[in-house]
Amino acid sequence: MCAATGYSGPGQRGVVLVTVLWMLVLLSLMATGISLGGRSFVRQTLNIEQGYRAALAADAGISWALWSLQPGPQGRWLADGSEHELQLGEARVRVALFDESGKLDLNLAPSELLDALLEPAIADSRQRAALVAAIEDWRDSDDLVRLNGAEEAEYLAAGRDKGPANRPFRDLIELAEVLGMNERIYRSIVPSLTLSSGVRTINPQVAPYAVLMALPNASDGVVRSFIEARRSAWDSALPAPPLPFDAAPYVSERGAGRNFTALSEAQLGRWTRVRHGVLIERRASVPRVVRSLLLLDDTAGDDAAAQPGDQQGDGEGGYEQ
Repeated sequence: MCAATGYSGPGQRGVVLVTVLWMLVLLSLMATGISLGGRSFVRQTLNIEQGYRAALAADAGISWALWSLQPGPQGRWLADGSEHELQLGEARVRVALFDESGKLDLNLAPSELLDALLEPAIADSRQRAALVAAIEDWRDSDDLVRLNGAEEAEYLAAGRDKGPANRPFRDLIELAEVLGMNERIYRSIVPSLTLSSGVRTINPQVAPYAVLMALPNASDGVVRSFIEARRSAWDSALPAPPLPFDAAPYVSERGAGRNFTALSEAQLGRWTRVRHGVLIERRASVPRVVRSLLLLDDTAGDDAAAQPGDQQGDGEGGYEQ
């Protein structure tokens, strides 16, 4: 009896060849996936490490600002938001210190100063008046609507699920919830606002540009010259110059030197930027951090484009106080 022998026809050989080719393709895809996954993991690890280093540098900037508030240090800063720069290894750190007495207190600011502060962001006077009235309706304790203002009925009609708080603002971020407020307007005015001064006036010796421009009789050239003069006087240990225009009754130096905001930005390489901010209270000449601020626009890693710092002594970007 003859033994049967296996025979593979052309069709079977073709199936085997196609199967082998598909296996090679799958193995190639698996290898590519593993390689890409490894590179992605390495990149994520480097991003985390970069962010951590930048955060440490930003913390060092906050410590630098606290040092400037200690009794008797040489080179104590004028807390008007002027920028101070420090190089820590590969990190470039920029720090600004603001005396809160130079800002408008959101809970106490007169309507005319709020209107003037909003003018660069809102050209329409009726829109400004409505937003100012809505702010005042938020911070007062009654439910009576002001002319052009907003109480619960207006919020519900606009699709909101609740009305204003009818109490003083507790956080600056609450300002974003006021009817008529949007992100652009919020970002433009929040650097000029505080909840810490406790007075209706502003201290012109530390007020930033935008706040000084909100005062009556202010003009761009005069305000800029005044800011330069007061910084020069501080650096030379000379008496502060008087405000060169009449802004009564909206200015006084009450509350100066007690409450501060410190903002620190660390830039590491091209892509990593970390910003830290704190509220500082100084009592009996001893400064201490009382609260951290939630800052906007922190970036870290290859997926976020670095941007230049936005606190140049005239403002510090949006934050929650």
